Amino acid sequence: MWLFSLFKRQPGQPDGEANRERYLHFRKLGRQFNLTLIRQLPESALQEAGKKLGMIKAGTFILNQDDEIAIAYDYSLHHHRRVGKNLIERVAETAPPEAGSDESIYLEALRAARFSVFTVDAITSHSAVRLVDQVSGDSIHIMDRSLASTGLAGLIVAGRLLSLEGFVLSSGSLIPVPPAVYESRIRAVIGKYFPDDASREQPLSPARSAAFEAEVLRIALHAEADVAFYTDD
Repeated sequence: MWLFSLFKRQPGQPDGEANRERYLHFRKLGRQFNLTLIRQLPESALQEAGKKLGMIKAGTFILNQDDEIAIAYDYSLHHHRRVGKNLIERVAETAPPEAGSDESIYLEALRAARFSVFTVDAITSHSAVRLVDQVSGDSIHIMDRSLASTGLAGLIVAGRLLSLEGFVLSSGSLIPVPPAVYESRIRAVIGKYFPDDASREQPLSPARSAAFEAEVLRIALHAEADVAFYTDD
C-alpha cells in the first residue's frame, strides 16, 4: 500500500518513546515553519479554502472555534496551486532550507504528508497512539500528546500525518468524526475516491486529493455544533 510504505517503521528505528524529545522539537519547529509558509500564501488561497470547506457564508468566514482557521490554512498550503504546484512544492524548488537541516527534513515531510481518516486502535503511552487508516487499512504509530491524553480506543479522526525520521506526527489538528457520521456519510466518500483495493495502492492526483480532503473535512467540521479538535501543541 502506498500509504503504508510512507509510514511504516523501518528496521532499527527506535520506538515512539525513545523519540519523544525529537518529536517535541519537530512539533515546535513545525509551528514556526508553517507560520513562515502561511505568510507567503496569497489572500485568495484562504478564501478558496474557506469556500471549499464550508466555512464561508455570504462572503464571511463563520467559525465555530479558532482551530478551524488552522485547518483552512493547512488545506491552502497543500492544495492552493499555481502552475500545478502548491506553496510547499514551490518553496522546496526555489528557496529550500539548508540541505540536511531539520527545516529541510520537515519540509520534505510536508511534501510527502497524506490526509486520511483514522480509527484509534490503542493509546500506547502518554504521548503515543496507534491508528488504523480507514483507506489503506494499515496500522500507524504516531506521536501526539493531545490525542494520547484525551482520546479513546475506537475514536475516529480525520487529519494529515507527516512521517519524520523515526516517528510520525499529525499536522497539528485531528478532527473527531462521530461514528454515525462516519458510517452514514464518510464511508461513502472513501468508497467514491477509493472504490477498490487497486485504487488504494496509488496516491490520488492532486485535484482528486484536494476534492477528497475537502469532502471529508466539510462533513467532519459540520457534523456537530461544537467540535473539540485534538490539537497537538
